[in-house]
Amino acid sequence: MNRDKNGATQPHVGHPVFNNWDVVPLAWYLLGPTEDVAPLKVKAYELCNQRVVVFRGEDGRLRAMDAFCSHMGTDLGIGRVDGNQLRCFFHHWRYDGDGVCTDIPCGEAIPERARLQAYDVRERYGFIWIWPERQAAGDVPEYPELQGSAVYAIRGRAVTRPCHHNINMINGLDAQHLRTVHNIPIEMTLKTEEAADGRIIEFRMEGAIPDKTLVQRTIRGLLGTRYAYSMRYVDASIGMLRTLEDVRWFGRWQAEPTRMIFAYTPLANGQARTQPIYIARKPESLFGRMASYVRLVLTVLGFLWLRDEDGMIYDNIRFQTQTMLQIDAGLVRFIQYVNRLKLSRWSTSGHYEKLKKNPAQTNEREVIPGG
Repeated sequence: MNRDKNGATQPHVGHPVFNNWDVVPLAWYLLGPTEDVAPLKVKAYELCNQRVVVFRGEDGRLRAMDAFCSHMGTDLGIGRVDGNQLRCFFHHWRYDGDGVCTDIPCGEAIPERARLQAYDVRERYGFIWIWPERQAAGDVPEYPELQGSAVYAIRGRAVTRPCHHNINMINGLDAQHLRTVHNIPIEMTLKTEEAADGRIIEFRMEGAIPDKTLVQRTIRGLLGTRYAYSMRYVDASIGMLRTLEDVRWFGRWQAEPTRMIFAYTPLANGQARTQPIYIARKPESLFGRMASYVRLVLTVLGFLWLRDEDGMIYDNIRFQTQTMLQIDAGLVRFIQYVNRLKLSRWSTSGHYEKLKKNPAQTNEREVIPGG
């Protein structure tokens, strides 16, 4: 994290939420694989400068709460599951799924303040997800067109980088770097749509495939004359990519889009983890499943190629916004969207208390292309 470097010569421009380690928006954050927490087991996780425990009761359900016992602060990650509740290792205080202490073996009355903050926790795509409040605003996101459908969900290799996860998220919106870094000579136009509640924003990039070289003409013959992809962001913690949109193979057969979910989790010490999840529809026919799986493999290979080229950029970046251009309009729109998100109690106390007093976040700094 380079935010505090070059302070005299390149002063850092801050934002109320975007690229700000002190605030944590309300969102689903990925903890780890679902097999991390076996039946009647407990595991501690650290994310967003918060330590939490997740345990699986005898009913198979997951429950989550703050990791330190309300008595003397013992780490509940070394506790044991008791039915559908969790006992502290030190003095055996027991907590239910709402974080309420239900038993003290020494026989004294349970103090009124013997409770912990509990969290909503879900399982999807083979992973455990946590919401920084007791009740989430909705379920872990899925592609709208795949709701109710059987899908493949293949786990990619997670990458941890020393920069804020908001910076990793803008990669797919940066039209310039497609040409400069990846040598993809497509002039992209941008369309943006934002949900009324402010939680979701979707970007669609589209452009004509050139026909100046033999390779470009071959690609046009395979995919058609235009290429498009879209990225849907949910609460600035999940990115849902769709590529090969509106493509007809050889101008005849409608292509199924490729889909990738990126789950972004802020960790400690100025690092953030990106977990790719490859998603594909799971058709009923054997041939359809084979074709779907082949698309998944090609998606993985394509992502690895782009990821390795981008890695050297985001491993040592010091992101700034003073000289944004018109071509950066997508990045600007994303920054403004993030700055309007609702904050969770995991934010530092000063930010969280300020937000409760001033929900409008009147201190938002606008970023103007070319300004």
